Amino acid sequence: MAARTRGIAALAALFLTMGLLVAGPAGLTRADAAPAAATTPVVAKKAKKQPNPAYVVTPGITFNHPFKAKKRGAIQRKIIKTLKNVEPGQTVRVMTWNFDSPLLAGKMIAAHNRGVSVQIIMARGLAREQGSHRSYGVLTRALKKGNADRPKELRSWIRTCSATCRGKGGAMHNKMMLVSKSGATNWIVMQGSGNFTGAAAVQQFNDWTTVTENQALYDGWMTMWNQAKKDKKFPALQFTVPSTTIPGATITTQFAPHRDQVDPPLRVLNKVQCNGAANTANGRTKVRVANAVWGDERGARIARKVRELHFQGCDVRVVFMMMSGKIRSILAPVPAKQMVYITGATANKFKDRYVHLKGLAVQGNLDGNPNGSAVLSSSENWTQLGWFSDEHDIIFWDDAAMAAKYSDWADMIFNTAPRSLANYVNSADPDPVVRVKPGTEYLSPQDYPFHELEAELN
Repeated sequence: MAARTRGIAALAALFLTMGLLVAGPAGLTRADAAPAAATTPVVAKKAKKQPNPAYVVTPGITFNHPFKAKKRGAIQRKIIKTLKNVEPGQTVRVMTWNFDSPLLAGKMIAAHNRGVSVQIIMARGLAREQGSHRSYGVLTRALKKGNADRPKELRSWIRTCSATCRGKGGAMHNKMMLVSKSGATNWIVMQGSGNFTGAAAVQQFNDWTTVTENQALYDGWMTMWNQAKKDKKFPALQFTVPSTTIPGATITTQFAPHRDQVDPPLRVLNKVQCNGAANTANGRTKVRVANAVWGDERGARIARKVRELHFQGCDVRVVFMMMSGKIRSILAPVPAKQMVYITGATANKFKDRYVHLKGLAVQGNLDGNPNGSAVLSSSENWTQLGWFSDEHDIIFWDDAAMAAKYSDWADMIFNTAPRSLANYVNSADPDPVVRVKPGTEYLSPQDYPFHELEAELN
């Protein structure tokens, strides 16, 4: 294992030297990246169960299903198993729009108490709404303890940014976790559509991708992290690295604020040719879109491209949670379903089950390759706010297994979704006025019963 790890590290370093890692104007240097292991020993507190040094973090994509008991907490379990096997002196770096989970907060605190450096960034508005008794307050107090004996770079904390950590205005809307090492696995990059909340596990369809043993990718994401924690404006950042597991495959990352970048979904869809696919049953390129929120002219541009591909003969299906009337009219000819299950007497954005994924998959003729495939997974809704906010998009090029898994999952949601464009419901649409009158069944975020939701995972 040691020899294999050294070989991978050498290969990744070579790729970096050759310039295969293409960054934005900010550049990408190893000096910006956090070390994979601490150089200064950190004393661990006594723990009931020590990490397993032989534990292996499984790469790939994980989905959760709000209606199936074994699938409800799938992403949470992936995060927890990874955390439990992080040894003292290693690092955990988290960015999440919302951290409101007693379960995950407890695991973060346990890691910190045994000597792991845990640093978390979340959205300021939500942190303020929680008050002192919820996850932000609990983590703030717990992660301060024991820092005095640690070097500055390995101290634990949770903090917020003024708005967008790497830009102006917008919101901090990432959902990601970077781990230097867990068990026997190095350089772990985890990201997806789910926040660190009980709602993400119990209410929502979410995805979560995991890449391991890819130092070039890890260092690139750590560059973004080290910029974000400074809470100041930085240039756009995007780069492509080779996959360390699939020969010839690559992984592209785009971080918002995007500025002059190509829109991530269009970066994939513009390469699609609808006929001549060699990896689909009927020779038509399969396009599966699972994106929660479509809005503004940005969402309309993507919708027009999806419709164009449908008319050109692609096998297109769309599942979503909410979109504007204009975009629904653009997508009217396209097979599209709204996945919102109303669980009470009326539609309720704090109770209903819905699609929260933010991506797509393609199988077929992609950029002239009849056996092409791509998966876009991200934290980003297709709105103008997403363009200017802290978001991340990752594209897996030529990962056929992941594309097939994503497409099958989107088909499952499409086949079980209860609503078409014609009977659209405004269940989870943002409500500018929080309604708390008896009978309306709406709750404000600070009153949302996350503890009750997480109890459903047991």
